[in-house]
Amino acid sequence: MLTPIELAAFAGAATLLALVPGPDLLFVLTEGMLRGRRAGLVGTLGLCSGLIFHIGAVTFGVAALVQASPAAFAALRYVGAAYLLYLAWKAFSARNA
Repeated sequence: MLTPIELAAFAGAATLLALVPGPDLLFVLTEGMLRGRRAGLVGTLGLCSGLIFHIGAVTFGVAALVQASPAAFAALRYVGAAYLLYLAWKAFSARNA
């Protein structure tokens, strides 16, 4: 159980985090202002798609699986690293084209 001081600190931090716009909101606002309403909506749909993916992962217990299995965690790390390298390659090759 939280002490009253810990509860007050948590409530204060949660309130501040809820009031401050995050990177998602700043991204959507920037896209909408620079490229128009359609780009803002596409950005919003992309962010929502990511949230749906994370909610699905939580629902199916992926975190518990990864925590319980070191092999699954290692596989997830390698797949993530490969995906980041793929994205970097695509970004650099698009600049040269």
